[in-house]
Amino acid sequence: MSSDISNSTIPHVTILAGDDTLGRERARQKLTDSILAAFTGVTIEKYDSAAHDFTEFTERVITPSLFQEIRIFHFNHAQAYSEKELKILDRTIQYPPPDAYIIIEIDDLKKGKDAESKIYKSLQIKKRSSSGDKDFVCQEFAKPPEYKIAEWLVSQVPSLLNRRISKANADFLVDLVGYEIDMIYSELQKIDIHLEPGASIEKKDIEEVVGASRAMSIFELSTALSAKQLSRALAIVDSLFATTFSAPSMVSTLYRHFWALFRIRRYADANPQVIKSYLSSKGYSNPAQNEAAFEIGKAAGLLSDGEMRKVYPVIIASGIVQQAKKFTDEELKVICKWLLEFDVGIKTGKVAGTQEDVQLFCYRIVRVSELIRDGFTK
Repeated sequence: MSSDISNSTIPHVTILAGDDTLGRERARQKLTDSILAAFTGVTIEKYDSAAHDFTEFTERVITPSLFQEIRIFHFNHAQAYSEKELKILDRTIQYPPPDAYIIIEIDDLKKGKDAESKIYKSLQIKKRSSSGDKDFVCQEFAKPPEYKIAEWLVSQVPSLLNRRISKANADFLVDLVGYEIDMIYSELQKIDIHLEPGASIEKKDIEEVVGASRAMSIFELSTALSAKQLSRALAIVDSLFATTFSAPSMVSTLYRHFWALFRIRRYADANPQVIKSYLSSKGYSNPAQNEAAFEIGKAAGLLSDGEMRKVYPVIIASGIVQQAKKFTDEELKVICKWLLEFDVGIKTGKVAGTQEDVQLFCYRIVRVSELIRDGFTK
């Protein structure tokens, strides 16, 4: 269904569909730049439901310009249009005037669901795509699965920013920002402004630009503590207290994380073959690893039935199974006991929950092995 925009002929109707907002934006900008380069006196009009009546706006599309202007009409979030609006839009794109270029954006296509069939049928997208009409183009941009986001960035950054980024640095960026394309793009734009033209994106640039502007999260604190990285944990605490910090929220998140580590260890004792399958399976999207990770996630209380798509970020990318190996059952029981005591102390006013209190608590978690050995947990 998807076809590329010709260099010699600019289609009068272009549909850009899918949840890869980065790819859609680049395609829209490329198309707009092509029209601006080919003509003079180009005007761009964007439909806004708060400012325009839909019928009146589409009537402007099909009414030729009195001043021989070339006009670009942009319809976004088309999946949210009503059936009546889609019927009007279907008639509008049937015979667009030669001075009008129409761009329609559909944010998300849910395969096999009503949202897809409604808009595809209403705009006759499949029929138009297969008709050979050179004035109609439909391009689909599917967001890559989470385990391929970094790999996808390596291929996208050169065309997007005229820069290069290594797989390792792309992984680092995703670890900091997360898997949302819009958030990644926002941070890439900040990095782009920071760098000299054409310079590659290095780890130090990501640390300086993204790390400096991004507030760290309690989830990152959980990971740092379970990896026994005290210096990183303390840096995260500094970041948390520099914004809005909630001690009860921290306790809740940490308790859930360390209780999950304990449950993973108990599951591993009863199901060593599943853990062995998980740890021995290599490569992205390995079915055996995914299946084992899903079972581990359910046993840990981190995943539920129907949440296979969350396996990569929650279990595989987080490294939570490997983290569970860093503790004994006794150590995890002690940490969970400390968390309950800290929670009661906060709620009864016996613990102030200051930054120093939290820093000391982090120290105890990271040094739990030594504290148990020396008898300081009795």
